[in-house]
Amino acid sequence: MSLKILRYVLVTFLILFPLSASAFEEINTGYFNSLALQGYDSSGYFTDGTAKKGTKTFSFQWKGAKWQFADVKSRDLFAANPDKYSPQYGGHCSNQMSLGNLSDIDPGVWLINEGKLYFFGHQIGKDRWESTGIAARIEDADRHWKTYLLENK
Repeated sequence: MSLKILRYVLVTFLILFPLSASAFEEINTGYFNSLALQGYDSSGYFTDGTAKKGTKTFSFQWKGAKWQFADVKSRDLFAANPDKYSPQYGGHCSNQMSLGNLSDIDPGVWLINEGKLYFFGHQIGKDRWESTGIAARIEDADRHWKTYLLENK
């Protein structure tokens, strides 16, 4: 088989059967690991009001992802009530979810609204939410998130 044909077959295969890393995952993790929130401590956003990196020492498995925490207190808070301390939309970008898209986040761009944690990929997405009405954006994102969950059961 010639090199030209082999390349054609390979490109065709990759187009028809994309890598599984691009598949929907309920919890947003990296392409090559199962680390939620890029290793940031989700409880810390609530308790300290800051984005702080977690460590392997304090981790917890939940919904197929590894969640890391800065200390044992944060880990134990999360373990006792993961639904309270985990981000909305599985840690996918809230702004993009409100537009019907899945997108990664910047753990430093976030907000807590009515006791729920929302992440964004960029400050401009967070600004859009705040300037166009957070409640309306949440309604949009919730609708799209339910669709993603139903389509990927």
